[in-house]
Amino acid sequence: MRYLDNLPTDSNDDLVLMIDGYDVVFQLPADVLIQRYFAVIGTANAKLAARYGQDSVESLSGDRNPRQTILFGPEKLCYPFDWNRPGCWAVPEDIGIPVGAFGPDHGGYSHNLPRWLNSGTIMGPVGDMRELFAATLKRINATYNPQHEFSDSDQMYMGDIWGEQEFWRSVNKHNHYFHDDVDPREIAPAGGPDQVIPTRVAGQKTEFHIGIDHKSGLFQTRAGSDHVLEHLAFNQTVSDGVGASALITRNSIETPNFQPYEIELPVNVISSLTKISSAISDVLEADPKDFVTKIHLGTNLVTKSVYALFHCIGEKTYLNDLWYRLWFQQHARLLLEAGIQSMKEKKNISNVLIDGRKWAIAHGYPITSDKGVNAAGAWVDVDGQWLTWRELCQSFEDDIFGTKR
Repeated sequence: MRYLDNLPTDSNDDLVLMIDGYDVVFQLPADVLIQRYFAVIGTANAKLAARYGQDSVESLSGDRNPRQTILFGPEKLCYPFDWNRPGCWAVPEDIGIPVGAFGPDHGGYSHNLPRWLNSGTIMGPVGDMRELFAATLKRINATYNPQHEFSDSDQMYMGDIWGEQEFWRSVNKHNHYFHDDVDPREIAPAGGPDQVIPTRVAGQKTEFHIGIDHKSGLFQTRAGSDHVLEHLAFNQTVSDGVGASALITRNSIETPNFQPYEIELPVNVISSLTKISSAISDVLEADPKDFVTKIHLGTNLVTKSVYALFHCIGEKTYLNDLWYRLWFQQHARLLLEAGIQSMKEKKNISNVLIDGRKWAIAHGYPITSDKGVNAAGAWVDVDGQWLTWRELCQSFEDDIFGTKR
């Protein structure tokens, strides 16, 4: 909150990406992440407009009207689990994925649809993120109970803010069509005596533009999804002769009449990875574009998304093996050095407009005499201090750049 409050008001439309520090791994470059963000919220806003009987998302503009600008990662279980919480029971059922897509409905946790909020990956504009975090802190101050088992769960507080948003969206949808004075309790599904039914006072803000990346275009969470995740080589040529695809022969959800199918690698992913690998073309054993068809990329076999970030919720030792399967790991040192040089030259994140705008990094490197990877580091938001590569990472260089032992 302190970081967001210290940003100038003219940065309200800048994008903020917030991730858990210990178990989130990047797979795709920033330009793809930003393109995916606008694609996902564009689809969601079109769906919202249709829900309220509107022809376009523009008719939903306005601070208090339903809209999606903030994306959270998806979860297959409401956590912390308490079905009385709005963050558990008030969430949308129609997420654009049919029931059974991850396995039979009776198949337990791993076969659930990813309907719930995970707070380990969040992306959205500064202005809306600032309001969301302010509301979260206000909720914590009003409800914090140190005796509660999950009193320090950011996911619980944020999940309930989202759940209440969805509840009031349902009430507003009812009012839009019926124009009556409905008792909000009649909108809620029948629950137990401890079920929390949201209330509000006049003027209270309940719309925070929150949505979930249900199809994992940006954020792939691991828990409950191992059976539908695979690192694929997109080495099949598609009919246009330009793209690439992977043939899926594994029946991951054990459907009775399974037939092999293809997943295409998005053109913007090919373009972005080709651009990045061109920076180290002298050490590659293939032309940069051919290189893209030889690497393996983590993919959700159900949603067919080659995800941008992987969030290893659940057991963590999985990351020890995953690191050495990432497409860039064997070239990590050279790619990092190339990335540092690109940032020092103040190059844009993308050569093409995204959402009609050019995108650049908000915080560059300080002026330093350090060369190579030693020029890397991280800013501390509290006092503007720069932490160097030597302080943060040098003692782990063998693990970062080496081969699996």
